[in-house]
Amino acid sequence: MRRTLLTVMAVMALSPFAGHAANVTVKPGETLSDIAARYGVSLNSLMRLNGIRNSDHVEAGQTLRLPGSVTAGKGRHNVQSGDTLSDIAARYRVSERQLMALNGLSSPDHVEIGQTLKLPSNAVLPQAKPRAIAKPVPIQAKPNAISHTVARGQTLTQIARAYDIPITSLISINAIENPNQVTIGTQLMLRSTATTSSASTASVTTTAEQQPLVTESQPDESAKTQPTAKTVKPEAVQPKAVKPTNVKPVATAKASQTATTSVQPKPASWRTYGPLQVDWSNWQSMGGSEVAPTLNSEGQSLYVAVNCSAKKINATGANGMWKSWIAPQTAFEEALVKDRCSSAKG
Repeated sequence: MRRTLLTVMAVMALSPFAGHAANVTVKPGETLSDIAARYGVSLNSLMRLNGIRNSDHVEAGQTLRLPGSVTAGKGRHNVQSGDTLSDIAARYRVSERQLMALNGLSSPDHVEIGQTLKLPSNAVLPQAKPRAIAKPVPIQAKPNAISHTVARGQTLTQIARAYDIPITSLISINAIENPNQVTIGTQLMLRSTATTSSASTASVTTTAEQQPLVTESQPDESAKTQPTAKTVKPEAVQPKAVKPTNVKPVATAKASQTATTSVQPKPASWRTYGPLQVDWSNWQSMGGSEVAPTLNSEGQSLYVAVNCSAKKINATGANGMWKSWIAPQTAFEEALVKDRCSSAKG
């Protein structure tokens, strides 16, 4: 008996498949011939590998080693509804018998949903899909634009080239410390603040001549139907505290071919109030109120007016005409009135 055991062990050690054999558990009623046929191995090799001398004697629950080169790789497959063993084998380019031997399956027709199957080392696993790289947003340079909002993939060099301005000017105007780090959503000014202030003044002076800053009557019906600025809410009644005065607005070449500007704009000094950029160095007194060139969140020019005696605020709308005087409605409107009135007293 001892000599027989040593002989079996020697044969197992010399077998090229012994170190890679898979295991299978004998089911009730199975024979060695059934198992050998199911897994595609010879009966003699199955007996030799497991030290069995009588092919008719196997017991249910006995674990047998299967000869072959099937080894488990890193791949795994989770059985889904509708999966069959043949489908799984075809997907990974392996044989059904390899899957059966590796996972101890007794029947190729029975796999359970949710069951995790080991895949042979020679299984062809699907390649991971490469991550989609977001495409940069093209720069659409608008004529006479005064600002540009940085979008995905846009660089200072590209923006400067699109608007035909020196990149050094773009960096200087916006006080950019690191040109290689520009955050998406950053609003860049494209022109010097002095030029922007002068252009803003020229664009709205004509409408200021048509309608004074302060009037005794209610606003025209035509003005009520025009769209209002986001930062100013309409008020039905003009404040009594604001007295009408005869104001002669600053004339521009647009209003008169022979007129000249009475006040030269100073270099702009922008302050942020909510969505507004207010040119703090170019406030002008008009009819007892303070008026300053302003840019909204979309970079469009408008005027903001503050009446310190009445603590009211006004602004020009999309049509360039003044709207109704109102008390500050938001925190940034209150801050704007407070800061301007404090500066005016000083």
